[in-house]
Amino acid sequence: MRTYRTKPIATLVAGMASVIVFAQTSFAHQENLQTEQRISIGGETLFVLKSTVDLSKDTKTRADDSYDRLRFILNNPKLKGRDIQVKNLGDYGVKIVANGQLIIPIGAAEAEAHHTTPLVLAKSWATHLRQVLPNLTARPDLFAKSYALTSRKTNKRR
Repeated sequence: MRTYRTKPIATLVAGMASVIVFAQTSFAHQENLQTEQRISIGGETLFVLKSTVDLSKDTKTRADDSYDRLRFILNNPKLKGRDIQVKNLGDYGVKIVANGQLIIPIGAAEAEAHHTTPLVLAKSWATHLRQVLPNLTARPDLFAKSYALTSRKTNKRR
């Protein structure tokens, strides 16, 4: 007659189940981690990107794109607060523009990271940008430092 040891097998199965639950919890925790990217110019924070990916771009790429757009927009010395508007993108979310030039698109993932809707988040950021951006257009030094560093690196000859 054969005797089976059920206790060691049951212990092994229970141990494997706890490892699987731990692994799933760890993975879910990593998935929910957010990376914040603060968009600041001239010491003034314009907005903070919180979602890891929104509208198929990661946080760093969206921040870099925003800086490039803001550099162009801030070259307009006649920029006024009323030039900054929120426009609907349909199912994709909303966007903030200045004189028709895109500043930042806001999708569902970014809004969710801020615990709100894309429209409410865009209105909040646009209100802040209306107060801050017109004051920054009078400061040509905002981007001069990064330009000077870039040009110094490219002019070196050995």
